[in-house]
Amino acid sequence: MRKHGLRRALLHAAVTAATIAGAAVSTTPAYAETGTSVITGHLADANGNPAVGADVWAQTWNMSTPAATTTDANGAYTLPDLPAGEYQVSYRASGGSFTQWAHQKLTYADSDVIIVGAGATVVVDDRLLPTATISGSLLNRDGTPAWAYLTVFDSAAQNYITSVSVPSSGAFTLELPVGSYKLNYRVRDAFDQWSGGKTSYETAVPVEVIAGQAVQVVETVLPTGSVGGQLTNADGSPAANVGVIANQPDGNGSQGWTTTGADGRYRIDDLLLGVYVVAFAGPAGVTQYAHGRLDSAAADRFTVTDGKLTTVDETFLPTGAIRIVAHDATTGEPLENFCVWATNTDNVRGCATGVELLIADLFVGTYTLNVNIDDHLHLTVPYVPVTVAAGQTATIDVAMRQGASITATMVSRDGGIAVNGCVGVANISQPYGYDPYGFCSDERPGPTPGSVVIGPLEPGTYQLLADPRSDTLGLQWVGAAGGTGDRDAAQRFTVASGDRITAPTIQFDRAGTVRGKVTDVNTGAPVARVCVSVVALSQGFAPQGGCGFWTGADGTYSIPGVGPYAWPVQFIERGYQWRWSGNAVNRHEATMVTVPAGKYAAANIKLRTGGGTLTGTVHDAAGNPRNAFVVAYDALSGEALHSGDSNNQYSNPPMTFTIPNIAPQQIKIFYQLPDGRSGWLGGADLAHAQTYQIRNNRTLTVDVIVP
Repeated sequence: MRKHGLRRALLHAAVTAATIAGAAVSTTPAYAETGTSVITGHLADANGNPAVGADVWAQTWNMSTPAATTTDANGAYTLPDLPAGEYQVSYRASGGSFTQWAHQKLTYADSDVIIVGAGATVVVDDRLLPTATISGSLLNRDGTPAWAYLTVFDSAAQNYITSVSVPSSGAFTLELPVGSYKLNYRVRDAFDQWSGGKTSYETAVPVEVIAGQAVQVVETVLPTGSVGGQLTNADGSPAANVGVIANQPDGNGSQGWTTTGADGRYRIDDLLLGVYVVAFAGPAGVTQYAHGRLDSAAADRFTVTDGKLTTVDETFLPTGAIRIVAHDATTGEPLENFCVWATNTDNVRGCATGVELLIADLFVGTYTLNVNIDDHLHLTVPYVPVTVAAGQTATIDVAMRQGASITATMVSRDGGIAVNGCVGVANISQPYGYDPYGFCSDERPGPTPGSVVIGPLEPGTYQLLADPRSDTLGLQWVGAAGGTGDRDAAQRFTVASGDRITAPTIQFDRAGTVRGKVTDVNTGAPVARVCVSVVALSQGFAPQGGCGFWTGADGTYSIPGVGPYAWPVQFIERGYQWRWSGNAVNRHEATMVTVPAGKYAAANIKLRTGGGTLTGTVHDAAGNPRNAFVVAYDALSGEALHSGDSNNQYSNPPMTFTIPNIAPQQIKIFYQLPDGRSGWLGGADLAHAQTYQIRNNRTLTVDVIVP
């Protein structure tokens, strides 16, 4: 199943109200692949006159531009020699300052998808949006002009519209479509300031552009201060040519950087007022934070005030080294060519070229290391602690357990041709979620064409999800006698430590398509930006903006490359309850959608808001606030539901989380710390975690206590 980012409203003759309702029609093109498709049309200005000399582009889903042209005296254009596929068409008026997308859309995310068949000519006519002018000036606090890079975003969703350089005169003029915008000034390439003298998009004052009116904007640069001082080595000598960064860890992201001089001195100007941490780039790529810290969370804070210099002197910590060796935990044999990386600091990493690895010039302190070997057998050993002392070499010998591997070979059922696909695994005793842009088993090919080696795997029982990465062959769970769309019917493979097993040959069948429409249960209106999948998606993945398949502005969607079996269909939109086909709350209760080969099956749904809310705080056993990623899982299926907070981020100060719109059901709660450690509330794993009941129109409060 080929993954497309940002599928939009499908402009295709076959996708009509009748077909959405469920009639089975062939998705096979009526003409052969010739590579000579054409997009043509006329572009008018806002008054309906020909838009002469406008630039026109056709772009594919990955933002490549296979064709570009300019409109003629009649506003006509032609984009020839296009391969069959999906395109977005965009325009820029002659002398214009922004790009417009078909049809009359301001952003790529909202644009219509133009489906072009092989050898076809598709007509795309459009009209430029009405515009008005913004003129303005950027001034220093003393009234002199200031220069900046100006970027314009819409006020609704921070979609990029256009950008322009504000010269040293401080004056600028922009032509923009009628609408509401927020302006970002990158002042002197030093800090970001938003319209109305604000420091974030959320607080910025919108600028309203009204047809026929000239908008005047005057912006005054915010007050700033400086950080400076001297950096010395552990022996007292100046530390020259060292990178220094001052940034606001808990503020709006304002930061500045410089390099120390020959005398170790530095100064960073143009810092917005607030609290900063100061970081120095040490040897071996390790960052030291003032004063004497390797952890940014433990760094001292320094206040920058208006027009003043805040002095931060620092001395580099003394250094030592780490020597790492590894051995097989079962046989005791030394292991070669392993790799190491630290989890508690950046850039401490390396790979052995034999049986040992030496990492020198490390600041004194404690490091936690992950150790792995890319041999499909030995399991990664996480969080190995090691303490570095001044002038000493600390040696650690890491015992690496044997896992298991599964070799699978993929072919097409019709002809037995090797398929360069991907095979993922689902451990039946652990939560499962599919990430279509994540790790794929074919990052290193297997021993024969079409084969992959999956591992290392923890001992346990697994199911295989095979993706041919093609829209002509179908995704499948690997069954005992062929593919299936029902994970519960998938074949199970049990492996023990040291096992290297071979799965039966995976035969891909001809694909079909799942299509449908998503509407609001109360209003009947189409719901756009719904992530749709035939496999449960991984926690936190779908809402991030990288879902494989989305509904367009008209609420319709299409998922090609689906195996010809019965599948559940998942619908995810943060403002609604996450649901499955048949409006089920989990996969086990979903109505299965049978997909015919070479045709399509319909799966429509009416989404609802409401449900219950999960909220709480995150802290350690001593009551100190902690940062964690909190996810609610369905207790029955072990698959992710909503995750908190509202932006699908780690919990924010004061370390609270809120997960709304959970369908009434039993859940279990999972958390993950920024350093990768994780756990379940009330138990060691999913099976033993505590179960909580979510009820309609109720708020469940649960405090998460982390180590």
